[in-house]
Amino acid sequence: MQPKSQFLFLYLLLMTLFSAPLYAENKQSIVQISHSDSRLNLLNRMSWMVTDSHIQLSDTQLLENWQQTLPKGPLASHQSIWGRLELDFNYSSQHSYFFTIGNPQLDYVDLYLLDDKNRILSSYLLGANREFDKRPINHRLFVVPLTPSQQGRVKVYIKITDDGPLVVPIELSTQASTLAKEQLVLVAIGYLGGGLSLLAAYFLLTYIFLRSPIRFWFAISCGLYLLLSLNISGFIAQLIGVSAYISHTNNALFGLLLLSTAKVCFVILERVPTFWRYCSYLIGFLTIFSSLIQNSYQQITGASFLALLEGFLLIVLALFYHKKDKALPNLVGLIALTIISTISIIQVSLFISGTVISNSVTWFFTLASVGAIMMIALAIEAHERVLVKRQQIKQQSAITDLQHFYDLFRNSAEGLYTSTLDGKLISVNPAMCNLFGYDSEEQLIESVTNTSQFYAEPRDRELLLGELYQNGKVIGKELRGLRKDGSEFWFCISTQIKQENTTKYMFGSIFDITERKQSNISLEFLATHDSLTGVFNRREFEKRLSNGLQEAQKNNSELTLLYMDLDQFKVVNDTCGHKAGDVLIKQLAQKLQDVVQDKGLLARLGGDEFGVLLLGDNAQMAYLLANKLLNTVKEFRFIWENRIFTLGVSIGQVPWFQDIKTPEQLLSMADSACYLAKEMGRNQIHTYSFHDKQMQRYESEITWVSDINYALQHDCFVLYYQHYQSLQKSASGHHYEILLRMLDQDNNIIAPNAFLPAAERYNLTSKIDRWVVEHYFSWLQANPEHQEQLTRCNINLSGHSLADKDLKLFILNAFEKHSIPYHKICFEITESMAIVKMDETLEFINTFHRLGCQFSLDDFGSGFSSYSYLKTLPVDQVKIDGSFVKDILLDPIDMAMVNSINDVAKAMGMETVAEFVESSEILVELGKMGVDYAQGYGVAKPTSLSEFSSLS
Repeated sequence: MQPKSQFLFLYLLLMTLFSAPLYAENKQSIVQISHSDSRLNLLNRMSWMVTDSHIQLSDTQLLENWQQTLPKGPLASHQSIWGRLELDFNYSSQHSYFFTIGNPQLDYVDLYLLDDKNRILSSYLLGANREFDKRPINHRLFVVPLTPSQQGRVKVYIKITDDGPLVVPIELSTQASTLAKEQLVLVAIGYLGGGLSLLAAYFLLTYIFLRSPIRFWFAISCGLYLLLSLNISGFIAQLIGVSAYISHTNNALFGLLLLSTAKVCFVILERVPTFWRYCSYLIGFLTIFSSLIQNSYQQITGASFLALLEGFLLIVLALFYHKKDKALPNLVGLIALTIISTISIIQVSLFISGTVISNSVTWFFTLASVGAIMMIALAIEAHERVLVKRQQIKQQSAITDLQHFYDLFRNSAEGLYTSTLDGKLISVNPAMCNLFGYDSEEQLIESVTNTSQFYAEPRDRELLLGELYQNGKVIGKELRGLRKDGSEFWFCISTQIKQENTTKYMFGSIFDITERKQSNISLEFLATHDSLTGVFNRREFEKRLSNGLQEAQKNNSELTLLYMDLDQFKVVNDTCGHKAGDVLIKQLAQKLQDVVQDKGLLARLGGDEFGVLLLGDNAQMAYLLANKLLNTVKEFRFIWENRIFTLGVSIGQVPWFQDIKTPEQLLSMADSACYLAKEMGRNQIHTYSFHDKQMQRYESEITWVSDINYALQHDCFVLYYQHYQSLQKSASGHHYEILLRMLDQDNNIIAPNAFLPAAERYNLTSKIDRWVVEHYFSWLQANPEHQEQLTRCNINLSGHSLADKDLKLFILNAFEKHSIPYHKICFEITESMAIVKMDETLEFINTFHRLGCQFSLDDFGSGFSSYSYLKTLPVDQVKIDGSFVKDILLDPIDMAMVNSINDVAKAMGMETVAEFVESSEILVELGKMGVDYAQGYGVAKPTSLSEFSSLS
């Protein structure tokens, strides 16, 4: 016999000998099926055995040690579990039965039906990881039909391969019982799905209208809970025909549900710190990421642990961070969270342990969960009621505060107003209307186009703005106001700037202080008399002069005007203060009034200026009266704090001529005569004469003064610019100096050296500097691209301007008004004026230095040329006077001077600029010497700013 045949024979012999005892020992449990059995739970009647996953049915039938209980814990990756039992249909039944495995998440389920002779009647390859449409019945669970032809005695073998918890509910039920149960399940799903869908739809729709975040997140939570329930029970897999990713999808949906639930809780718990919020969100994201784990048991246990941690965290936060006015929503929400967390703990524990939950328990858990969700919905409604109540309280408080403010605003004894920085009125109260003589707020707002109309001196408002920008607020500033009828009064103003949204507003209060200012002098007296001296004021004097001039022209009568300017009055003011000056003026005015008496009309025309109007016969005695006045002033002695002062007076006399037509002309001539009296030595009388050459020169200057004033009023000045050229390094952007020209009546250009001397003599330079700053800053604001490319612009300021505190406030206001960067502006001051007015210069420079402006010392070398002064002045740049620059190639002394100035400036860390650079040869030489910048016709000629072009 061949070896192979011998081996086969031996195997058959052994099988014959041992088969009977083997099958006897492993005899299967037999389940008797009677006619009354419509549904049987087979899980506890089956025998179980864990094997390697490659073991087949034929091998399994030979194995021993079957267990009566389902093993606990997950299977290893190479393991499967087999289950078996025997069904005995002990009656002739024509009913169809269904064999159901109720866990739709099992990966692989192989089911075999054998007859009593171990012949396979049917086999089914089921499982979540197999194609859904291969199932014998298109159902979310694993359902296998048992037809009448398959009944009798049927052996059932089940092989399960899965990496999750071993939860294997197994039932045998008739077709009618299965349909009844399925209908009940559908009713439950419909109840759960319908309720959750209605909740989600309601809260989502109300979110659209109310924009309440908690409604949105609760709607999302309801939707996620519904999807999770449907996915766990297998309905989604049945719907889409794919079941391989049930467990992964469960974890992802569960993580999203944790996130949305946390969002709902944190809206109710407003006081939860950001750290704990992020911790809660992190748990949700980790739960979502756990769906990426391949092992189902690890997925479920990890997600379960994170969910328990999330539930515990939310419950603790709800206990510690609740608000008193949210007691009801906090309590209801806490109970709901506790219920859901408890149910989740029980369900997860049972599922992981492999315990099959009965239908009644499942129904109880479902109803409890839905009830908890409804409680959260109630908590949300209670939460929003609290919010509504809060809003109502807040609105009521705001309305009350607004009413209080409105009552205060309306009933305030002070005038209250709001305006823009440009001067447009926004709101006023009745006291403001009464103060300025208007009948109603509407009339005041419509009539006053700009708040500068409130001021007797419109520029007072600009100075007020300058103080606001400098100090942030103005309190108790006293100014003269102008009423609707033109009458003047004194008021006290307090104001500050506040920003609302992107617009800045002025908020101020005003009250009348005229009585205090008047003391006991009536308004009628103030209208015609000087408040300090009691003599007539300038307005009344000009009115009387106009009337007298008309009378003289009409009757060809005589008229003489005396114009008096006190000498040495400033010494008293500077030495003893303005209070002493006021006392002096008051005493002297009384002395002068005693001399004039009823011979003429005495008036105070300015600080230390007086005028006397003589009419008719008294005009013939004008020179005699002038001498008496001169002597009175000479003899006057002013005593202040044991100090004695003497004064003098210069008197200009003008008799009326037929050619004199206006009071202004007469006053101008008298002022000219007074000026010449000062020029000729002071303390004397000078009579006006048309043939006086000194008078002609003076009147020429006065003409320039008139032209300058006209140009200021009618914008007849023109801004020019002249480029600087860098000599030591490549410079980007524009760098130039602003220059000034004036237009005459024929629009001809007038050079500055023609009119600036007169402007300096008559203190008009400050007004000119205001015009230059205002118009250049306006031009920069209107040309933002040019402003962006501007590196530095030099603007000249006169020495008189540096001592003008009002100009400083004006420039501060201009920077803010036109939004000009401080570092782009360099102010030029002349050496001679800076040294003479050292204190004022230093104060001015320090104010704008702190803000970022730079300063340049102009025409250095042409004045006192003291290097010690250069060391004292904190300037950034020195401009070398052009008189040294233009001849440096011819005159070695000029060359040495330029070198000297450049070296000293560099040693002090200052830049240098050479003026009057007329040729490229001078330009090259200056570059060799180390001068930083050059300016002159050799670089660029002055050109109108309106025709600006870059330096090529």
